[in-house]
Amino acid sequence: MKLFNTVKALALTATVAFSISANAAAPQKELRFVGETQFAGFCKAVINDDIRVLRSSLSRNVGRIGASQREVLRMVTSEEGLTCNGSSLIEFSVERNANAVYEYLISRS
Repeated sequence: MKLFNTVKALALTATVAFSISANAAAPQKELRFVGETQFAGFCKAVINDDIRVLRSSLSRNVGRIGASQREVLRMVTSEEGLTCNGSSLIEFSVERNANAVYEYLISRS
């Protein structure tokens, strides 16, 4: 039993050390969201050019903004829709060179 606890402790220590070094090696982006932070996932998707985060934000807001993902997308990309840093979601994706997200937004809206 003592050997098992020792192995378990060593594995935990190695895991923690690895995750700390992995996080230290990854460049950290300074992000600060103001306003309606519940919709920050859309802006974060553009900043990271990550379609998975965008799709996750779309599905999370079904029922809150629209009845379907397509309707949520239509609402957040409309003229009076979501803004990131003062720009519409599509304009923000162009400014940030988020080509994958931009293509997704244009093809679906």
